[in-house]
Amino acid sequence: MKSKVAAPDSDLARWCEALAVGTAVAEVVPAGWFTCKQISKARGRSECGTSTSLMRMVEAGLAERKMFTIRLNTQTRPVSHYRLK
Repeated sequence: MKSKVAAPDSDLARWCEALAVGTAVAEVVPAGWFTCKQISKARGRSECGTSTSLMRMVEAGLAERKMFTIRLNTQTRPVSHYRLK
């Protein structure tokens, strides 16, 4: 019985190599910007409660939120960062 998988094409192989390397690059987060996790740890409160407080502060114009791409263990992901206005 023949295999349903076609022989790898050279262009397809190049795509696989390029994707294996990855394309996401971590950004340098400027001073004064902190994640919810960092803020909640400093406050000694839960991330859930801190997240709610942060969103209310952003809505009230007391803080600002910006996404930065950072390295988390083996992944590079966009993460919300906050700073006071």
